[in-house]
Amino acid sequence: MSAAKYVDSNVFFYARILDREYGKACSSVLRMTSSGELEASTSTLVPIEVANSMRKFGLGEAVASEIRAIFSLGIEVHGIEAADAQEAAEIFEKSRINPYDCLHAAVMKRLGLKEIISADKEFEKVDWIARLDPRKVAT
Repeated sequence: MSAAKYVDSNVFFYARILDREYGKACSSVLRMTSSGELEASTSTLVPIEVANSMRKFGLGEAVASEIRAIFSLGIEVHGIEAADAQEAAEIFEKSRINPYDCLHAAVMKRLGLKEIISADKEFEKVDWIARLDPRKVAT
């Protein structure tokens, strides 16, 4: 099996809200993860980002069940370490992308992961990360 892919928070959120552009593909990516067809991992930042997006979207009452669902997929969820925050600052200095995305990148770097499944094109500004569009992964 190939190296694990890091799954960004928007994959979970777009699957949850059935986003018009990405919803079906993101749902498929999560099914692939759950079935073991796709080796995936993420970090503890993702459930928090998903919870915040859901709250902003008016789905606050479903946050706890959504987080339970994320952890039930069998996806490996890695903790955030203090050194990750320091590395995120270095990544930010070079790329100027969202600091949360820099933290995702820092966790990926620590884990030796180079591919992220994300709808967020900002990750393309980090030269060592290959962003995989969920619509292409799901096909």
